[in-house]
Amino acid sequence: MATSTNRTGSQTVDRALAVLECFTPERSSLSLTEFSSITGLAMPTTHRLLKALQSRSFVVFDPVSKLYTLGAGAMRLAEVIMQRDDLQARVLPWLERLRSLSGETAALHSIVDSYRVCTVEFESRHRIKMASGVGRRYPLYAGAAGKAMLAHVSDDELALAFDTADLGTLGVPIGRSRDELLKELELIREQGYAQSFGEVVEGASALAAPILDGLGRPHAAINITGPETRFGTDAMEPLIARLLEAVHDIEAQSGVASSAGS
Repeated sequence: MATSTNRTGSQTVDRALAVLECFTPERSSLSLTEFSSITGLAMPTTHRLLKALQSRSFVVFDPVSKLYTLGAGAMRLAEVIMQRDDLQARVLPWLERLRSLSGETAALHSIVDSYRVCTVEFESRHRIKMASGVGRRYPLYAGAAGKAMLAHVSDDELALAFDTADLGTLGVPIGRSRDELLKELELIREQGYAQSFGEVVEGASALAAPILDGLGRPHAAINITGPETRFGTDAMEPLIARLLEAVHDIEAQSGVASSAGS
């Protein structure tokens, strides 16, 4: 009886999360019918889940448009990631500076459930630009920001990343052998930064460096991205020193330098 109850409860939670995952930057408002279509859940079930989420302020219903949007409950959880350890306050001035120096999009990425997620982003002012999209998930094994953090994770986390790579997580293939990726991660650890060219989005390139905690684990990564035609290796070269300066300054403000030297 208890096992059956636990299974039912787990299924309900899974379905509720599936409903929340319907929201994307392109789909910020959705109707009941759209939720049902995207999740594959029956309309009554979808409506019941939305009512439960609404009662906890995770979604808000507009009786005029008949659309649901994310509510204050979801925003409170997002703030936990974005303002964790006051990291955002330390990073924002550097993101603005790096965007000005590079002319490209500068963003902060964090590890969330074995993926990397863009948590804050200063988009390029160019008409043609690249942007990750706040809240979007990407695999750790592809893209400069993911590799910058992956180079410093534990063996267990690395094995999990390889598992997701085998599955082609989020439709992004690993694009290289495990040995090749391991060698690249070793180089990233040595030089302190990562680069990528068309690994996640064709025609996009990126430069990233990890922000490490006092134990050398990845707290987040700063990522600069732009069109490969404009943001190639030559354009990246003069920015490497400034990017490393940024992450070292942020780490120092967090007390990483003093704890590492003690």
